[in-house]
Amino acid sequence: MITNGTKNLYFSIMKKLLVLFLCITGLLSCKEGKTTEEKVEEASVLLDLKKIPKKVEPSAAAIEAFTDWPEFNALQRSFEGIYDCETDDDLTIIVEDLIEKEKLLIESDYPEIFDREDIKSRQKVFRTYVLKIKMNKTFNINPREAVIEMVNAFNAYNNQFSIVMTSKLDTKILFDE
Repeated sequence: MITNGTKNLYFSIMKKLLVLFLCITGLLSCKEGKTTEEKVEEASVLLDLKKIPKKVEPSAAAIEAFTDWPEFNALQRSFEGIYDCETDDDLTIIVEDLIEKEKLLIESDYPEIFDREDIKSRQKVFRTYVLKIKMNKTFNINPREAVIEMVNAFNAYNNQFSIVMTSKLDTKILFDE
């Protein structure tokens, strides 16, 4: 026959086993969380930049005008490195190089035909997206979206050169009153 004393002893042992089981389960679940965090950090080192928009080349007439503009040619070569980016560190190096080349381009003498506000405004938009990538990397945000925006801005910049070369309108006549 089971007495009250054995019943209390039985429930006391069961309570201790339940607490022990909960502690072991909690410790094991914490350990599993750490391993998944490590896997996420390793995966974030590799970038998925293979499906970004293709670079738009300026027209042949614009490319011919670039021959005497070494700062712009250096920016174009640096930009092409974005398509070879595989790791986070590669992207950091390319972004720093783009910032440096873009600063040199600002300080350079533009060819007369390209010394216009529409060209310079496209360049400012491009610079904005390059700096956005840098800030995303600083705050550990995935830079993929900013890279796509930067490529689109650079394509618009290149396209504007083609528009300027094919345009027959004289903007001075349009804005004189």
